[in-house]
Formats: sequence, structure tokens, C-alpha cells
Amino acid sequence: MLDWPFIANFHFLRPEWLLLLLPFAGLSYLQWRRSDVSDRWSTVIAPHLLPNLIVPGTQRRLFSPLWISVLLSPLLIAAIAGPSWERGESPFAKDAAPLVIAMDLSQSMAEKDLQPSRIQRARDKVLQLAKARGDAYTALLAYSGTAHTVLPLTNDLTVLLHYLDALEVGILPRRGKTPESVVPLAEALLAEGGAGGTLLIVGDGAADNSAEAFQNFGEASEAQLLVWGMGKTQAEIDADAARGLDSRAQPLQETQLKAIADTASGMYLRVTVDDSDVTRLERRINRHFQVSDDSARPWIDGGYYLVPPLMLLFVLWFRAGWVPQW
Repeated sequence: MLDWPFIANFHFLRPEWLLLLLPFAGLSYLQWRRSDVSDRWSTVIAPHLLPNLIVPGTQRRLFSPLWISVLLSPLLIAAIAGPSWERGESPFAKDAAPLVIAMDLSQSMAEKDLQPSRIQRARDKVLQLAKARGDAYTALLAYSGTAHTVLPLTNDLTVLLHYLDALEVGILPRRGKTPESVVPLAEALLAEGGAGGTLLIVGDGAADNSAEAFQNFGEASEAQLLVWGMGKTQAEIDADAARGLDSRAQPLQETQLKAIADTASGMYLRVTVDDSDVTRLERRINRHFQVSDDSARPWIDGGYYLVPPLMLLFVLWFRAGWVPQW
């Protein structure tokens, strides 16, 4: 079976060296023309004597200097040109995908439609995600009316959890709900983390014009945007009220959050009761990192794989008489 990825990725790192095939082809043709000894002596020796004066044998046999060189030289030129079909490991790649988490600390995050509250559920979910990622690099932002860097990129899980526990509704100086205010902070942090980073917005809403700020997000850093919705929609709140439950919470602004994700070609995800949302996010973060990091990985020079057969073929040139014949 053909290895289609191999065929699709095959190329030469130094294709200009393939131009050596042209003079080699001309030289081989001239040598082939000269390999007919009887033709070379036909103008000097009489035709009836010529067959008796020529030693049998010709370079036109398959096992001869001419044909071995026809096999050897293209392999040598191909090795110099650097055939390649797979990438190696990047010396600059981090162990895992860098992630910037932006937590919404506006007043609506204190609603209790998600028990015990939206902000507590958000902290618990982010905690699960951080533990699943292990020692991956993660930064923490907080926003309401303004955005602030709580923790720069770090792979110390203990420090991250300490700062995460300190996030509470109302600790920021200005009220509001402006997820767009995290964009410049996140872009600066992701630029430090390298290609393949992710901005994860954890919140329950946004303004109608918030999505515009994410129009060009990720173009320079190849970052992706994920939006994690915390809370219940108006339909779910009405359903709770119909069952006699006390539910006067502000509804989840799912339309605005989806608009943010769609504008940046990202993904919107609702919080779930089980761990399925955490699993999906972790896979999406790691998959995006692998794709982005792939473009930064160097191509492996496959010419070295041709060295052993070339060495074996070169051994044949030590046969007696081969060099003078050529």
C-alpha cells in the first residue's frame, strides 16, 4: 500500500543540486558511445582481422563501470540534494500547549443557577483542566470592566491554583463585562509562549459589539480562541421556574459568546455536569498546538539514508581495471 503522506510531503531540501543530473547524463551517453571497441578500431584495422584482435567484453554489460555509475551517480546526487518527507522535533517547542485563561469576574458570575455559583463552578472546571494538563504552561487573566494579568505563563501548577482560588466577583476596580479587553494582554502572553497557543475565555456573556475586537485575533501568533459558557440560558431558567425552583438569575448570553468564537474561527462550549467539556477542551488545545508546532519543526535530511548503499557501490570501483575503463 502506498504511503500517501510520504508522497505528499516528499521534497528536496537542496533541489538545485539536481542540476548535476544534466552533465552526468551527457557524460554517460558519451561513455556509452565509446564503449563499443570494434567501432572505435574499425577505421584502423581491417574488417577481417578486427574480431580476432579485440578482447571480448564490453562496458555495455550490466555489471560494468558504465552501468554501475549510471546507478551510483543519481543516488549520490539525490543524497546531496537532501530528500525529505518527515519533520523532526523542534528544539524550541515546549512540552505542551501554552494556554491563557481569562476569567469573567463581573457581577453576573455570582448567580447561583449553577451550584454553588457560576464563579465557583468556573474555578472548579478550570482547576480540572489545569490538573489534566499537568505542567503545561498556563497564564491567568481576570476581567470585568477592565482586564488585568493575574499570573503570567508558568508551568507551576501549585502557583496557578493559588491564584485561581483568589479570584472573586467584585475584586476588580471597574464594573462591566468586556471580554474584548483581554485581547492585548493575551496576545502579548501568547507571543512569549510561541506558536500554537490558546486563549480560553470563561464567562457568561458579552456586549453585542464585543465580537468585533476578536476579528484579527490569532493572525500573528497562530493562536486559537475557545469560549467556555458558564450559566443557564433563558429557556433553562424558565423551565426551572415552571418546576417551582427559585431561579431569578441573569441568563447566559450564549448568542454573544458564540459570536466571539465564530468571529475568531474558534469554538464555543457550554459547561457540563460531567467532565466531557474539560476533555473536549484539553483535546482541542493540544491538537491545535500540534498542528501549529508542526510548521516550526525542521525537515529531516533523508540523504543520510542513502549513504550505506552508496558506500557499497563505491566498493566496486576497487575492482581491477574499472577506473581505466571509465
